[in-house]
This record gives sequence, C-alpha cells and structure tokens, in this order.
Amino acid sequence: MNDLTLPAPVREIEAQRYIGQSVERPNMQRLTQGRANYVDDLELPRMLHVVYLRSPHAHARIVRIDAEAARRMPGIAAIVDGRQLAAVCAPWVGTLKHLAGMRSPPQHALAIERATWQGEAVLAILGRTRALAEDALDAVQVEWEPLPAAVHMDTALDAATPVIHPELGSNLCFHREIDTGGVEAVFEGADVVVEDEFRFGRHTGVTLEPRAVLADFTPTGRRLVVHHSHQAPHMMADLYARQLGLQEADVRVVCRDVGGSFGIKVHAYADDFATVALSVLLGRPVKFVADRLESFVTDVHAREHRVKARLALARDGRMLAFQIDDLTGIGPFSMFPRTSAIEGNQVINITGGPYKHAHYKATLDVAFLNKVQTSQYRGVGHPIACTVTEGLVDLAAAKLNIDPLELRRRNVMEDGSYPRQGASGILLEGLSHQACLDRIETLMDYGALRREQATLRERGVHRGIGLAALIELTNPGPAFYGVGGARIAAQDGATVRLDPTGVVHCATGVGEQGQGTETIFAQIVADTLGLP
Repeated sequence: MNDLTLPAPVREIEAQRYIGQSVERPNMQRLTQGRANYVDDLELPRMLHVVYLRSPHAHARIVRIDAEAARRMPGIAAIVDGRQLAAVCAPWVGTLKHLAGMRSPPQHALAIERATWQGEAVLAILGRTRALAEDALDAVQVEWEPLPAAVHMDTALDAATPVIHPELGSNLCFHREIDTGGVEAVFEGADVVVEDEFRFGRHTGVTLEPRAVLADFTPTGRRLVVHHSHQAPHMMADLYARQLGLQEADVRVVCRDVGGSFGIKVHAYADDFATVALSVLLGRPVKFVADRLESFVTDVHAREHRVKARLALARDGRMLAFQIDDLTGIGPFSMFPRTSAIEGNQVINITGGPYKHAHYKATLDVAFLNKVQTSQYRGVGHPIACTVTEGLVDLAAAKLNIDPLELRRRNVMEDGSYPRQGASGILLEGLSHQACLDRIETLMDYGALRREQATLRERGVHRGIGLAALIELTNPGPAFYGVGGARIAAQDGATVRLDPTGVVHCATGVGEQGQGTETIFAQIVADTLGLP
C-alpha cells in the first residue's frame, strides 16, 4: 500500500513524526562537552580588552580625571573619555513615538560631565589583556562632586525632590491614563469593593554568560563585525549603523551560542555602543565581557512598581470595574530603543485580565531615578498585572464567601465570544479560559483538595490553594516592533539546502539562547521533507 491509499488521519500521523514530540536536542552533545562558542572564547589578532571606570556615586559631577599614570603602565593601548567617543558615536534617545508625551534626554556611550547612577561608565581603559587594563584602572584618579540624588520612587515626582535633568523640568518620564468613563459611579453603587496596595521590588536576570561584545571594525571599506551575546542581532545591526554613521549593509552582528538571556540581552546598552565605538576609533578589535558586579549595576533592572488597586463587584460576584494607579521608578534615562515605559504600559493594558467587566480606569506614572536603568525582562508587565488582578479577585472571593474558582468561572470572558476587546482596549482573539478552568479543576481534583484543606485546618494545618487566570500577550508581529523607532530589520528567515551527499542543511537567523530553537527547526524540516 502506498501513501496515497492511506486514510487521511494515518497519512497525517506518518507525515508528522517529530513536531510536538520529545526528541534529543541536536546541540546538546556539543554544549555539554564544552564545545560551545561564546563571545569570550573568541580571540582576534591585535585585539584589545576594555574595562570601564564606573561611578561610585548615584549622582555626581566629574570634576577632574587624572589618567596619566595609567597611560604609562605596561600593555595599555589607549584611555578614552566620553567626549572622544561622542565624536564617533551619536547619542540616542530612549523614546517611542506611539507612547505620546514620553520624554528622555540624550544618552552618551560614556558619561560626559556627570554620572547619573552608581555604575555608569565614565572612562574606557584598553589593554592587551583585561588584567593589565584593570591594573591601569586602579591607577586612575577621579575627583567627584556628589550631587543630590532622586532615589525613592514614592517621592521622585515631589517638588522637593532634585530634578535629575533640569531641562525636563521634572522627573516624569511618561504619563498615561485609560478611562472607560463612569468608573467612580460604578464604585459608589457597588455592593462590594475590595482594595489593596501592591509593591514590587527591583530584580534582574542573572545569566550564566554575562553580557559580552567583541567589535571588529575594518577602516578599509568601513565594515563592522560585532560578535554579541544578544537576542536581537538584526536590531543591533540597525542601531550600530545609525549611531556610528555606517551603512547597515556593512554591519554584521553575529550571535552564536548565547548563555542565557531572559530579556536582559534584548536591549542596547551604553557599554555595547562604547565598545563598538572604541573599535571604530582605534581600528582594532575590542572585547568587553561584563563581570558579575558590572552586571548588577548595568544590566536592566525591572518591576519596581507601586500599584494601588480596587475592584467593584455586585453581590452575586459579577465584576463591575477595576481601577489602578501604577507608579514605577526607572533609571535616569529610558532604555534604548524599547524604552523603560513599556513595562508599565503593559501593566495598565492587561490588569483586569480575562474578566468581562465593562468599566476600567488606570493611571501610569513613570519616574526617573538615579538608579540602574529598567526595561523589559521576563514577561514585560505580566507578573505585575496578574498579581494585582488575581490578588483583588482572591480578596473579593473571601469577602463574598464565594469559592475562588467559582468566582473566576462566573467572570471570565466566554470562550465563544472572541475576537473582542478587553476593557483597556486591547484586542483579544481565540482565548479559552472557560475550558482552562474546567480542565484545571479536573486535573487537580479541586473538590478533593478543598475537602482535604478543611480537614487539615481543623488540626491547625493551614494549606493554601492558589488559582490565577491571566492573559499573556504573544506574537505581536513586526508592526508592533517597528513602531516609534525600535526598528527590527525583516531579515529573520531560513534557507534549506540539499547537498550532493543527501544531507539537508537549514540555516536560520533566529538565535538560540537555550529555548531549543535549533531542535524546533530540525523537527520542522525533518517532518516537511520526510527525513530523520
């Protein structure tokens, strides 16, 4: 019997042998044998190592730098300050046009005149080895004039708080409001109102491979190759071309093995631009690999938020309205190019989650602080929005004496009601919260767990059962990433080639940072072509 005579379901099963199956990762042996190719493994002829002198102050004027003794030390090729780099690398502004009213001052690769957070780089020391460069760094003398700093989110917008950038007039980076109308009246007439304040502390991603850059600029032809531990090579190629005055076709960014990312490596850092600009300035390869301390004071932080929130309900448990006030503290500059306001913007877009309340009011204030810059990391506002929403729902369930699962079931949007808009205005399609709640109830044997919980409580054992319903915004498409200046060149793709020996090669521009993309592409190609 040939394939054409097989019933359709059988043909489909035979055609798909790998997609959706658990298979061995094709790159695992190479990685576990220590044969990965990370940025710090690369050595190029005439390569220099750069270390950065960083501010020990949250806010300080750079009065004087004496680097003469450091220049005379063995193996030191150059010492470069912010003004010298500014002649090579243009400053950038971390705003997006679709975030109306957003403000951020120009940021340079190295600080000029003053440092605005503890850890901001103000001087580059380049040596034959990193050790030699670090020895020279210790010999540099800097005279600082400490300045008043804005370090507390709650008071950042107060009139008495020092303004980090006087030309802006205040520490406000971005303000946005969502209001469906009639919210106050709904709360006044509601049978039940629950409210709380939620605080989230700063944290960051800690990757096994820290951020790393090896830039190699060839003056002849003005061509640039950058080896990067990064998530978005095409974006960085565009940014390097723009900020350094190069043709994008002459810029190549190579991301081979990347030892973890978690979102911290999807941004463009001042260190990145400085390292690449140094290669352009000196015409030699320059490598920068952050150590763990540098990572903590330069990698983006995330989720410093204070959210005041309340939920109005009818006596039967129907959710009527959500209202939130989100204040978030960022760094002294908005992160380039994806900004430091996107996280808060996501919070107010998706708070209220999958529930079919008609009324919603939200306020967002993004405040500059003399702290490490913040931006997207691992979920981009979703953990905050989900925590706030589901925290209020649990408070309401307790106050109404309605089972938490039942309260959610009464209020999630119906599975057959899509596409539709959420109360904040976001477009939703193809969601299935009713089916998910039914499935999780069966999987966890919810009734049995509740009975066990009651029995244990009689014996003084308090066991919690947690539930959460959420919406995750995924696959926003190129239009989302192309707005307002965070351009991502449409160069991701795949080329499949059959060689004379019968082996099929798949080359793709999509990076691998541990998610298994190499495995996924192998599965797709194998099933499509009927190969092992």
